Amino acid sequence: MNELIQQFITDEVTALTYSDLWNFVNSNSICRGTFEGNNHIIMKISSNQFIIYRICLGMENTKYQEAVLVSKTYLLKKINSMAYQLHLEDIQNILD
Repeated sequence: MNELIQQFITDEVTALTYSDLWNFVNSNSICRGTFEGNNHIIMKISSNQFIIYRICLGMENTKYQEAVLVSKTYLLKKINSMAYQLHLEDIQNILD
């Protein structure tokens, strides 16, 4: 489970996607929706819960796919952790 979250953060948090990803996760106006990254999809199932899974091609024969349920605060902390490692500008505050 932690490997999937770590892989998501590593693959999807970049200088180009940080703001869009942060706004999608942090927004209270968006109650449901999806954010499609390069290798992962994040589904917002409520204002505080998300499902993350890898994009898989050839889904017709797939019976099982690893996914993880993540809370909003935990996900925002993970996103910011990677943003600090990458020395991105305009890092958002979780408490705002």
